[in-house]
Amino acid sequence: MTNLTKPVVMILLISIFAVAAVAGGPADRFEVGLLQSLAEARAEWPRLTALVAGLTNLGGAYVTLSVTAAASLWLLFRRQPAVALLLVATVLVERTLVEFMKDWIGRPRPHFGVDWLPSSLAFPSGHSANSLTAFLAAALIVAAPARRGPWVMGALLLALVVGLSRIYLGVHWPSDVIGGWAFGLLAVGLALQAGRRLGLLEPQHQIVGRHRPALPEDKTA
Repeated sequence: MTNLTKPVVMILLISIFAVAAVAGGPADRFEVGLLQSLAEARAEWPRLTALVAGLTNLGGAYVTLSVTAAASLWLLFRRQPAVALLLVATVLVERTLVEFMKDWIGRPRPHFGVDWLPSSLAFPSGHSANSLTAFLAAALIVAAPARRGPWVMGALLLALVVGLSRIYLGVHWPSDVIGGWAFGLLAVGLALQAGRRLGLLEPQHQIVGRHRPALPEDKTA
């Protein structure tokens, strides 16, 4: 089990993000070779490509912002406006920072057999970062402790599918996706830490598992 609010985990995520930003992209032979092979696969398997193109929309603005809005409305219904504000702020600030870093880092997108590319730059992958942040933050903040495990696993699985779809479709380098995932996890970890310090969330939010009440002391001991 990994606690995203631990300093060592945050340092690790920052390190992964930095390495992906510096070492990956068009200068990496492995990534170039992989995307060239995937371009051939897309041409040979058009039906699979169409399926993946549909799945990648799970990381788009329409889905991620809709999930955030629905989760926030549920929190408002439960009379938790401050927690709802925390969730909305987490998602919106993360999305803004991703666009800023794209322009700051300035990595070009791959161009192997792709007819159309988004106008934004490559690193980090917005679909990967945005989907992980929105889905995971909603699962950790909204789900009850006893049900949090399945919701979190579902959120991670969806973010995994979205990230891999970006690589398969040739619109992102693999390191773009890795950097996006790392940034999304970091954003969620910082949100949980802020929620704890403000007294809005439970003391412990673990990625997998549930919170168990302390066992009573054995009176026969």
